[in-house]
Amino acid sequence: MPRFLRDHPLLSVLLVAGLLRLIAVLFSRGYMASDDHYETIMVAYNWLVYGFFSDDGQLLWRDQVIREITRFPLYTMGLHAVMRCYYLCGVDSLDTMMYGVRAAHALLSLISVWAVYRIVELVTKSAKWAVAAGLIIAAQGLMPFLSVRALIEVVGGHFLILAVYLIYRYRYFDKDTRLLFWAGVLTGLAWMIRFQIALAVLPVPLILWWDGRRLKPPLQYCAGIAVMILASGLAEYFFLGEPFVSTVNLLSGFFQKGEAMYHTSDFIYAGVLVGFFIPPFSLIAFGLCAVRGFWREHKLLIVMTLSFVLLHTVLTNRQERFMIPIIPVVTVMLMLALHQHYKAGGWFFRWKALYIPVIGLSLIVNLFLLGVFTANYGHKGLVEPLVRMERVNPRPRAVFVSPERGQIYPYYYAGAQPIRRLWIKKWPDLAAYEPDPARQDYFCLYAPHEADLSRYVDSLELHVGSVREEFHVGPSTVDWLLNKINPKYNPTHEVWVYRLVE
Repeated sequence: MPRFLRDHPLLSVLLVAGLLRLIAVLFSRGYMASDDHYETIMVAYNWLVYGFFSDDGQLLWRDQVIREITRFPLYTMGLHAVMRCYYLCGVDSLDTMMYGVRAAHALLSLISVWAVYRIVELVTKSAKWAVAAGLIIAAQGLMPFLSVRALIEVVGGHFLILAVYLIYRYRYFDKDTRLLFWAGVLTGLAWMIRFQIALAVLPVPLILWWDGRRLKPPLQYCAGIAVMILASGLAEYFFLGEPFVSTVNLLSGFFQKGEAMYHTSDFIYAGVLVGFFIPPFSLIAFGLCAVRGFWREHKLLIVMTLSFVLLHTVLTNRQERFMIPIIPVVTVMLMLALHQHYKAGGWFFRWKALYIPVIGLSLIVNLFLLGVFTANYGHKGLVEPLVRMERVNPRPRAVFVSPERGQIYPYYYAGAQPIRRLWIKKWPDLAAYEPDPARQDYFCLYAPHEADLSRYVDSLELHVGSVREEFHVGPSTVDWLLNKINPKYNPTHEVWVYRLVE
């Protein structure tokens, strides 16, 4: 290893992680999934505009009162705190505030990098293996991009892996059961941010008992979780008027029969994990986890992963991002399985003609993904027109024309005082449009394909008169790629913006 890396291995990994995340902070704009904005950023920003509570004392969620909230509001209030700092400095542009929001997430993500490094170092007693594990979390192709997203799946995973670190520290370094109490506290915090993390930790008390046949370790761990559950109940009583209401609402939703939001394969989560760690390397690494000796030594990691994946599979709503919280845990599991195989002189490391091409291919693919995702603009066609309208005086009206595909729009990107807006969900709706001579109206045409644009313009002019193109926003690389993978659920969001001819 280079001398600096040899002398400062953990610092080197953190510097790599920090540099990549800094690039993502500056250039990875927009949002990835709808929850990345509408259930997090939009809610936090709405509190700047309208305050936390309605006139009858109910917590506001987005621009309305939600009495059946299914999210504990702690994380969203953290986002609001970042925005409030900007607001106190005279900045009310959401697009500007998002630099600070992404920076806060980037700093939080270093928790996972640090914890993964430390766990592998504790077990292997090797800085080289710890560096390899840390670099996966630091520089895996999607990690800088995901690390600056406002997704509770990402943030919850940071505290989950920190809890796992304390459990491993208890097991490999000192036998102080107080570490397990604090591991329980961190687990409870992760659960408060992302409830489904409970699916990974349900078997942890049993594993703690199984390893030592003592009740004190699992009881200490459960005591930490209980403290956080009690704290969450008290907080919800204050903010929502009823303890544990978000948890009850979420659980009741799990058992309600209805149409699934997404129709995906029963094996989607296995595919996500194998793909995330890039085959064929990932297939080999997962296969090595099945060795009996590895199960005996690291059953905690294996059982947590299996519990998380299998219980998620039972739920009808299956989305790829649901696997994000378990990624750091799986990273540790795979690296420890490879290390055990290496120490035993296993077949994979005996054949250079095999492991060098396999690892080399993974590195090449990873570098490609890193370049594509780290500096990218998610949902660019929805966000960018509103960012441009924010600079227009007097305040314009935005007419969103998307009759062939239902869509929601992140209108707070147009400023703290929302612009007037009109949604055209079917062409006859344009008959009700009346131009305002004192304002500039922007018509955002979300045609399915460029070939459909002329049809959209003709239909628009039929109702409003002559228009001219003001600007065009094409899809970002990520939007284009996701559309190619799954066009049914991932439109490109390409938009052509027109104005009336004066």
